[in-house]
Amino acid sequence: MGDTYRRLRRMVTLTLVLTAAVWLAATTLLLGSRATIASAAEEANPALLASLAAHAALSDTDRAAWQSFRGGEVKLTGPGRRYRDDITTAGENLVRLAELDTTGTAGRQALLAVNGQLVTYQGLVEQADASYRQGADDLGYAYLTYSSNLLHGPGGLLSRIEDMARLNRRAIERSHTSPWVDPGTPLVALLAAGVLLGHLLRVQVFLSRAFRRTINPPLLAATLVLCVLAIWTTLALNGGHQAFRSAERQALPALSQVWQTQIRRADLGTAALRANASRVASAEPDLTAAEPARARLDTLMARALDSGGLTAGLPIGAVAVAVLATAGLRLRLNEFRG
Repeated sequence: MGDTYRRLRRMVTLTLVLTAAVWLAATTLLLGSRATIASAAEEANPALLASLAAHAALSDTDRAAWQSFRGGEVKLTGPGRRYRDDITTAGENLVRLAELDTTGTAGRQALLAVNGQLVTYQGLVEQADASYRQGADDLGYAYLTYSSNLLHGPGGLLSRIEDMARLNRRAIERSHTSPWVDPGTPLVALLAAGVLLGHLLRVQVFLSRAFRRTINPPLLAATLVLCVLAIWTTLALNGGHQAFRSAERQALPALSQVWQTQIRRADLGTAALRANASRVASAEPDLTAAEPARARLDTLMARALDSGGLTAGLPIGAVAVAVLATAGLRLRLNEFRG
């Protein structure tokens, strides 16, 4: 009897240790994967999209300025409202990039150069406007050409913004390869739960032989709760990882492609206007075209971050397993005391 009593005590201790290990493993995996996904959703992805939006706005800024000059509106409204709106949009996205600061020293240096070049660009456009209004058309177009070359030339403003976009793409690629979002990660939680499940089954077999009782209701309940918790954890982790992969490998590239299309459209419009076409209104990009693709990306990222209540369910489920399993063992311990 003494050996059986001591063995029961050891089973209680081992049950508590294994239950704590299951909770710790599942919680660590959940928090690790959510941190990785949150970093992409709140930092890397917005930084990439801000760089693309700034690029698109500045490409359209150049097109809008040329449109105003070629169409003659410059004499009445200067570079035009579209030009001013694009400059504002680009500035807002550059500020957003500075706030996110996802690319370290290289990104900060590139952003500093971009801001300096943007000031120079605006100054050249203002010089072009002033010269044109004073009747010096050739000089005005010369300044406008200089400003356009500053945007599109090697080492120019747009080239530096593209450098920042590349840096942000690398940060996104690192999140893709993080072990926290690896498809095999949920198996770790499942393995820990399997060890505890095997232990609970061995305890039930031992109790049925030692006390000649086939079923121990609290232990059976603990086993069922553990199974539910293991399935819930696996499904939640898998669901989040799948949504994250869909967001990063499908929705984000699709959204990036929308921005690239708008950039190409603006650049084609600028090239046509520089070639002395009178008006190219059809080349005006739609800077709101990205909204449907952005909405899909946001939906998938929100789904990836949604734990389905598992954050609260894990500790509650672990406590329930520990209490029920311990209660089942203490029923037999009390028989010795009685």
